[in-house]
Amino acid sequence: MTSGKQSKSPPAPKGTDTDPQPSQKWAERLLLGGAILGLFIAVVTATPSDRKRLSQDGAIAKVNEQHIDRTEFAGAYQALLADKNKAPTQADKKLVLDRLIEEELLVQRGLEIGLLEGDASVRKAVAMAVIEFVLAQKGSDALSEANLRRFYNDHKARFTPANRLQVARLFVPYGEPSQSAEMTEKLDAIRDALRGGMDFKQADETFGTPILPALPRVMLTPAKMTDYLGPELTQSASRLPQGAISDALAGPTGWHFLKIIRNQPGQPPAFESIRSQIVDAVRHERDDKVLRDYLDWLRARADIVLAPDAPLGPEEPRE
Repeated sequence: MTSGKQSKSPPAPKGTDTDPQPSQKWAERLLLGGAILGLFIAVVTATPSDRKRLSQDGAIAKVNEQHIDRTEFAGAYQALLADKNKAPTQADKKLVLDRLIEEELLVQRGLEIGLLEGDASVRKAVAMAVIEFVLAQKGSDALSEANLRRFYNDHKARFTPANRLQVARLFVPYGEPSQSAEMTEKLDAIRDALRGGMDFKQADETFGTPILPALPRVMLTPAKMTDYLGPELTQSASRLPQGAISDALAGPTGWHFLKIIRNQPGQPPAFESIRSQIVDAVRHERDDKVLRDYLDWLRARADIVLAPDAPLGPEEPRE
């Protein structure tokens, strides 16, 4: 391979010292932000045998002991050809190689000036790139047809829509504390009337007080029913079977008797109708496990020292 002369430090513009100005630093960061990701992944994931292989037959160029792989060159060359209408030339190949060399130089300069250590946005971008790299290495065995159907059967409730309710309500507002005896008598009278067979609507007209918003005479999901009853009363109503009437339930402003007109449980959809959702769920679960295992591996091989006042988990001993 041919090599060019390497300067000890980058040239400085006339009339300035060797430290870049703020505007130059910002431009340099923009250039380095995307370029630094590829080299970082290669550095943290390559094994010594990988590097030896590249130095023998896998590299098309070497820049300060870092190799540019032929596969990377081929991918960049194909990308260039996709945007061209004319036949490729030797100059095209030279252009691609020059750009890869220049990118490598920028990446190395970014590491040299500590951009990875000092720029939070670059650090986060690198972390995300490594995550994508780790997940891309995992095969697709988890997405086999048998595994997808097994996951669907094991998590059928997860894909089943919520039940829907239609509820009627009899509302009695709270009275003054001094009227607690009268309130008890009224609630008992409502119970006796309902147990005696009085129609719920008639009981509401006889004992109840109108309250807004009025419950619609249609079935609603629990999430929508919460807009009318609030979360606690909706939860109580969801547990009651169709046709049941609750006892007096305490709400924010009064007592509620609820009658379940209809309680229709959700039906799990057919596998084929939600296959794409199942694939997404399986892939998400698989990716979570792969990433967790990889992070555990990184922690196990790292020397991590915590400050005396650093927070610890409940099972972590403090040294």
